[in-house]
Amino acid sequence: MNKKRILVIEDDDMSREGVAEVLTDEGYEVLAARDGVEGLALLPTYHPELVLTDLHMPNLNGWGVIEHLKQTYPTLPVIIFTSDIEIDAWREAQRLGVQGFVNKPLDLDELIRHVKRVLPL
Repeated sequence: MNKKRILVIEDDDMSREGVAEVLTDEGYEVLAARDGVEGLALLPTYHPELVLTDLHMPNLNGWGVIEHLKQTYPTLPVIIFTSDIEIDAWREAQRLGVQGFVNKPLDLDELIRHVKRVLPL
């Protein structure tokens, strides 16, 4: 049985590793990237079925990742996790068709609920 693939893009090592571990324990195949540039480079060979991205990262932020995905992989679902809880960020995420918005510090149960809603096992 093939596991469903998730790409996690997060510059904070502890958050990235923790999210990857929890989602792996839930039964997903997870590949993690340190920033948007690294994450986008993995897309053509990894073929994720869901992208989880932070918004504030060096090199290429989450907004840049989402804009690229909407142009190149328009049906690929995206969930944002961020400490940016401003209403404008939430509205922009909705405008871009993001499937979930989870605030940091992460509530892992909430994140898992969003992931399972978008990408059921």
